[in-house]
Amino acid sequence: MKSSLYAYFLPLTFVVIWGLSFVWSEQILKVYSPITMITIRLCLASLILFAFVKFAKKLQKLDRKDWGLMVLVALCQPFAYFIGESYGIVYSSASFAAIMIALIPLMVPLAVWLVFGIRSQWTIFLGLVISFGGILYMILGDNFELVVDIRGILFLSMAVLAAVFYALCISKLTERYNNFTIVFYQTALGTLMFLPLFASLGGFQELRSVPFDFTIFRNIMLLAIFGSGVAFICYVESIKQIGAVRAAMFANLIPIVTVIGAFFLLNQVFTVQKLIGMSVVILGLFVAQIKLRKKDHRIS
Repeated sequence: MKSSLYAYFLPLTFVVIWGLSFVWSEQILKVYSPITMITIRLCLASLILFAFVKFAKKLQKLDRKDWGLMVLVALCQPFAYFIGESYGIVYSSASFAAIMIALIPLMVPLAVWLVFGIRSQWTIFLGLVISFGGILYMILGDNFELVVDIRGILFLSMAVLAAVFYALCISKLTERYNNFTIVFYQTALGTLMFLPLFASLGGFQELRSVPFDFTIFRNIMLLAIFGSGVAFICYVESIKQIGAVRAAMFANLIPIVTVIGAFFLLNQVFTVQKLIGMSVVILGLFVAQIKLRKKDHRIS
């Protein structure tokens, strides 16, 4: 393991980037459909990553036996995750989507326990219960009536499950490949998965019909370079350095970044109900951090 400063810098970097990515995405989704936004983002990210890994000579040859696992990784992230996240934002909001996605760090240790038999401390599961309570309060409201579009909830749940499976699968690949190789292949394969959807759903016509907007272009570039490039490289490297469970737990801070970004960049107004719900969710996330074990369990 590298220095503690390096170990903390990596996860904090992807936390800030992914927290702001919800805000960038919500602005783009006012103009483009989710599939168009994702496809453009991934195409740009693939080209940028390919140029970088070739120039820096970081690209490793993928062993034949690992292609199946890499395709599964790409199917989870970016394909299933981006569909769930983007449509979840469309049918809810950037702030609510970030709160839902914040359940991923708590679901990962649960999945690790169920799949690999590695049991995490009880505070993680207590935090999961508390966070679910906050989510339910935001969804149901004071009168226990549905106040969030059910489609948003379903799509975001899909994103959460995809991210959990991604964390389980990616740990195997980090043992054999560098983070640049993994991120490039998953992004390139994800692009190939989205292109047929993009073409069949009128993506090319949509691009021609929408006038150029510098803010939208800037946000797409930010998502491509930082959201799909820098953040994923830092996340995969974090898994390699400190393990999947601990790396995922740092993502607890993502909703805080998103809420702050949405307030300043989107002028979103938060009701008392939303603030209470968010506070309960974030409380659960921090409860899960109490007395972390000194032993760093990695998925092997």
